[in-house]
Amino acid sequence: MESFFHLGIALALGLLIGTERGWQLRGRAEGSRIAGIRTFGLFGLLGGLWALLAETLGALLLGFAFLGLAAVLIVAHALDERVDRDAGITTVVAGLVTFALGAYAVRGDPALAAAMAVATTVLLSLKPTLHHWLQYLTEEDLRAALKLLLISVVMLPILPDQGYGPWQALNPYHIWWMVVLIAGLSFAGYVAMRIVGPRRGILLTGLLGGLVSSTAITLNFSRMARRLDLGRLLSAGALVASATMFPRVMLEVAVINPGLLPRVLPPLGLMGLVATLYSLWLWRRVKN
Repeated sequence: MESFFHLGIALALGLLIGTERGWQLRGRAEGSRIAGIRTFGLFGLLGGLWALLAETLGALLLGFAFLGLAAVLIVAHALDERVDRDAGITTVVAGLVTFALGAYAVRGDPALAAAMAVATTVLLSLKPTLHHWLQYLTEEDLRAALKLLLISVVMLPILPDQGYGPWQALNPYHIWWMVVLIAGLSFAGYVAMRIVGPRRGILLTGLLGGLVSSTAITLNFSRMARRLDLGRLLSAGALVASATMFPRVMLEVAVINPGLLPRVLPPLGLMGLVATLYSLWLWRRVKN
């Protein structure tokens, strides 16, 4: 029954990805597509079946099966390109991914395979949106994103997570985490301003960033105020970030020590209300 269950997941995830591919290519005549919903379902099931065979005949067999499917898809794509002049290989790659996920659903983690199938389907369906974003992506945007990835994905993992100096107070990993946090909030604010405009973008960044660190938001907005003539708007964003701190503290008190909540609720609630109202007053005084 476990094998039936895993094979069912392999088939289902293939049908899911095939539904998106079939919908994208629905305008083409029947038989003119490399693969549709049925074929993708078979890709997933094929991966699951070969994974079952590999359990008894050796894992190397699964690799040869993958290479065989890759060869078939490449030949089919080459023949299709001669007719339609379409050099895109998205369907070919999606077919190989479906086979791999089907195999992983049987030999690995079925839940993770299903989650990756959903992520693959979402990514395939976002083609118009992603291409639209690329039209507005500037060199400065790309450079800023790469810098953020450099300091977070490349540099952060290699720093030692241990204390140095007196009382072991200096931890390079934790210190760099603050750098990543400030840089990430800065980038998020920049993206928000690009999407919804400075007036709403700064307020949205302050609201969401305050849930993480109101101090980091205040530092970031202070640095931005030196370069941009948006002092009042950035002040409103910093106040919104600070205002989110009070309900956050009240939630923590309610979870850790509920008996203390009635005592801290009036002062924290009053401070949060005042900060929110004053930030909204500043925000409304800024012209669109």
